[in-house]
Amino acid sequence: MSTKAMRRPPALLLVALLLPLAACTTTGSTDLSRAEADPWERSNRRVWAFNKGLDRWVVKPVASGYRAVVPKPARTAVSNAYGNYGEPANFVNAVLQGKFAQAFRTLDRFLLNSTLGVAGVADVATGLGRPKEPEDFGQTLARWGVKAGPYMVLPLFGPSTLRDGIMTPVDFFIDPADFIRNAWLSPGWDVRIAVAGGRILNARNNLIETGADALLADSLDDYALARSAFLQRRRLQLFDGQLPAEEDPFAEPAEPEPAAEPPAPASPTPALPAAAPTP
Repeated sequence: MSTKAMRRPPALLLVALLLPLAACTTTGSTDLSRAEADPWERSNRRVWAFNKGLDRWVVKPVASGYRAVVPKPARTAVSNAYGNYGEPANFVNAVLQGKFAQAFRTLDRFLLNSTLGVAGVADVATGLGRPKEPEDFGQTLARWGVKAGPYMVLPLFGPSTLRDGIMTPVDFFIDPADFIRNAWLSPGWDVRIAVAGGRILNARNNLIETGADALLADSLDDYALARSAFLQRRRLQLFDGQLPAEEDPFAEPAEPEPAAEPPAPASPTPALPAAAPTP
């Protein structure tokens, strides 16, 4: 057996090793009150200011140049391809969280987009009833009951929590798709760095596409706005897009159920007339 073949990850063995871990999942930890209190706000604002400077002078100019040179349909295709590249990580995290039905929906989506969508350039799976269901290792730790901890701002990566921040390098650098690519294609470091840089560029372009830049620019306190937006989005992710009524600030209050009416008293049975005596 060649060395290259030996390096190929045995996918079935990997899934078999993950299944016992998934069986140990708890009901999870969705509480973000510690993050909302933001006890590290002073240091977080310093990192936020550093990120703004880095974005202003490096990241955004590169993203703006990318948008000026590459037409929108091509940028959408690139974004779709990167999204498809992340589906193996979504699958692994869904398995680790015990969401087996979702894991196989994600696998189905990945196969559809990788074939009919030409390596994910076109998102045909969404139109066929397989919308994206993103999962990450921070969500997996939450499912296992690990608390979110304080809110924190990461250099370059931005808003996070202590739990999610610890797992960000795992999400970014320990990617199942990277392992498969490296084992089968053995790309050089120039290719690996280009793929990682492309992720950052694509993420920055998506922020511009969604109007996040304009929203932050119009805010009196962009730090507080970004924190609030992140925590709301993270809460929605932790509940798989279905917030319970007590967690949803926009949910309508439940109407009180009408009191049950007491049962009506039984009407007395009329006495039957006595039978006439037989003469």
